[in-house]
Amino acid sequence: MTDAITIQNPRNRGGSTGHVLAKRSVTFTEIRNCTDKFIVSHYQPVALIEVIKGGGDSALGVGLGSLFSTGVDNNDYTTFEARIYEIPSWAIAMAMAYQDCKLCGVDKAKTGNPKLSSATSVCSAATDQIVSKAVSQFNKAMPACMPKLLYSTEFDPAWRTGCRDMAHTFLSNPITCNELTGNISMFGMELCIGPKWGPLYPRQMATQNDSAPIAAGIAAYRAIHVSAFAQGSFPFNGSLAIGKLQQTSPMVTVGFGAGSMMLDTQMRAGPVDPMHTYTFVWWVPVTCCKDYEEIMGICDGSSSFCG
Repeated sequence: MTDAITIQNPRNRGGSTGHVLAKRSVTFTEIRNCTDKFIVSHYQPVALIEVIKGGGDSALGVGLGSLFSTGVDNNDYTTFEARIYEIPSWAIAMAMAYQDCKLCGVDKAKTGNPKLSSATSVCSAATDQIVSKAVSQFNKAMPACMPKLLYSTEFDPAWRTGCRDMAHTFLSNPITCNELTGNISMFGMELCIGPKWGPLYPRQMATQNDSAPIAAGIAAYRAIHVSAFAQGSFPFNGSLAIGKLQQTSPMVTVGFGAGSMMLDTQMRAGPVDPMHTYTFVWWVPVTCCKDYEEIMGICDGSSSFCG
């Protein structure tokens, strides 16, 4: 877990709701509806991102491939593909030893992201339709128990060229990403991926980072940003200022801000996967109401069923 669960006693709420409200854009109505219930606040794992070289590669055993999928030399770690899946409730139940009823759940974490790329996009009108249809067809063809695919760069021709961001890249070109500018994060309008991972734009497969795991992390967050703020298919907050990125293979890190010094340090200390296949989890803050029985009792395990 990237964050401990914060539980607020309904009889002792004075002065502490600021902590809850700062973690997620909840409404005061939502808080008032927690009468005689506990207010629970924590970071929720919501999306799994697998970063691969392309083609039939997969950390989950589900290779996609498409007309736009590129197979490249495994010794070259400057280009990556990425697939984003919504984490299903049964997977979280298993990870929590079937005590997931104490968490708010993935549905509570869902929110909208503004589509901010249209004003500076060169080719998004065509590419976004291609990706949307391809992802929809893929999900229809998969069994109900499979995680839902939210976005795949293999279906996105703009991931090859970065044409979606040509105008944006030109406008932000004078910006140098460093410890100062990298810590400036406006909702969905980030120019840098934290202070350590360089420019966000163009959001494409190529990166010149000298570390394969870091290059994979850059691809993972660029894919999240495209899905959230260009495609509109990412139903969770995709902002650097809100979410946390955790590497889960080939090693497990703590969840920190993408491109932060803490995450960069942990990932550089880890191994390089010989097949350059990496997985990440995106966490966002959530707040919800829970009954006493849910917090202190034993979950019935019903969320572990799929279908």
